This record gives sequence, C-alpha cells and structure tokens, in this order.
Amino acid sequence: MPISRRAPLLLIALSVASCGDDPAAQSPASASASQAKTSAAAASASQVTASARPTASATPTASQQPAPAAARQLYYEAPIQKADLEGRTLRELALMRNWIYARAGNPFRKPWLDEFFRSHAWYAPKDKLDESKISKLDKDNARAIAELDAAITREDLEKRRDAVLARKAAGPLSKEDAIELSLLSQRLGAWLGGEGEGPSATPLDDQKKLDKLLTVEELSTLSRRDLRILRNTIYARRGRPFESAVVKSYFQTASWYKPSADYHDGMLTEIDRKNIAIVRSVEDSLGGPAHENPEYGKEGWFVQA
Repeated sequence: MPISRRAPLLLIALSVASCGDDPAAQSPASASASQAKTSAAAASASQVTASARPTASATPTASQQPAPAAARQLYYEAPIQKADLEGRTLRELALMRNWIYARAGNPFRKPWLDEFFRSHAWYAPKDKLDESKISKLDKDNARAIAELDAAITREDLEKRRDAVLARKAAGPLSKEDAIELSLLSQRLGAWLGGEGEGPSATPLDDQKKLDKLLTVEELSTLSRRDLRILRNTIYARRGRPFESAVVKSYFQTASWYKPSADYHDGMLTEIDRKNIAIVRSVEDSLGGPAHENPEYGKEGWFVQA
C-alpha cells in the first residue's frame, strides 16, 4: 500500500472568481531484490491489451501496480506533500491526477491515457464516472496536483522542452518523451512534435489549427476538461484576461497569450465563433461542459479528468 504521511498538504487558496464558463500506488521501489522481483511479476500479470476491458472493478493494491524498480508512486492514500510532486514530468502529473479518476472507472478519450490504464488489471472503465469512489482526500490531492501543474513557470517549461529535444536529437524519441512534448506544446503554445512521433497534434497542442474551422474528428481525443480549456483558448488568443488563478497560470506560459484590459467579445472572428460552437457541440455530446463541482469551487472543472 502507498506510504502514509502525517503532515497534511497546505493547499494554495484559489480565487473563486469565474474563469468564464461559456467563454469558457504505484508502490515506491522495494528495498530488497526479492521485493523487486515480486513487483516485476505483478506487473507482468496485470498487463492487458489496449482493446480488452476488465470485467470487474477493484481498487488497485501495491502488488497490482506495475512500475520499474526506481519509479515513484503515482497514487497516494495520504495527503500529497510538495516533495511528492517536485521534479515530476507533465506526463507524470497527468497520470497522478487521472489515476484518481481511473479508480472510479473513468473512460479516457486520450489514447495514451486509455492505453496506460488498460494495462492495469484493476482498471474497469465504465460509461459514467462513479463519484462515490472519489474520496475527499482524492479530491484534495487532485486539486494539489492541478495547482502545481498550472503554476509551473515558462522558464521551467522551456528547460524541460530543451531537455526532451536534446534527447530527441541524440536518438529515437521514446513514447514517454513524445507524450511529454505534446503536453509541453500545450503549455508553451507551439507544437514541438514531428510527423509520426507520438500523439498527433490536436488543436490543444497546436493552436494554429484554430485559424481554420475545426472538425469533430480533431476533437475526438479531447476530454471534457480539454474541451473547456480549448474553448477558453479561443478567447485567450484574442487577449481575454482571466480572473481564475489556475486558468491565468495555465495560459500565461503560452508564447501567444497577450491579455488585454480592453478585450471584448467583438474581437472574436467569425471562425472563432464557429469554432466555439463546434467545441460546445462536442461537449454537449459528452453530457455537457465540465461543470464546477461545488466541493471544488470555481476551479473544479480544471482538476477533473
């Protein structure tokens, strides 16, 4: 089971101002060789194909959570501490946040998330998320992860980008690094991947795609959270400022984002308005936009899967 902790995480207080609704464990490494072998055996036993669906839901135990011997755990049954999040890649932070929802049967539209969680025998995707399996501790931890993720500075993101690109120049790009480049592209506002390398660029990865009319197919791998971020992106590209602390932090690292105190919706182009409608139509097909959960406050949608 994940290690326990005594000191609770001091969460950063978030602004409750609206961000614009329509504008928008793995167990730690074992100490002994025998434990490492046990973990490796459990990892092998828990693998399933990406197309297979487990027939029963179960809470993952330490022995069910495959990981290399040196891996850090991704799920915590105690308040997450700052040290637990420091040094994590964007991919790891996404896995940590989404692990919470995977335990509740959340289906994932992103292929790489779907593939990752289907490789665990305990994951049993359902048509609808089982909220009863998400505890208050889970919600607090998801918020902590989302806060730290959004607060990563542009300078830090650029260092991460340069490190991944250096590894790319030295040899073939790993699947993990290809995913990382996709996530870095979203945050830095410029597509960093290449043809045939990892996930294809979505409009969230490459904002230049918003210069033309979107298609429903282009949005097929975006979650409800992603779709709402994308809808806000359309406004952000025209200079819309955000009062929400988390959303403001998310966009301020994008090279193209120039908030303007004089912003008004009249600055939106015809394509912008049509794209907003297209994104909203996909959101509606998935049950409506990701709404603020009262227990999360105005930032609730941002931490959801």
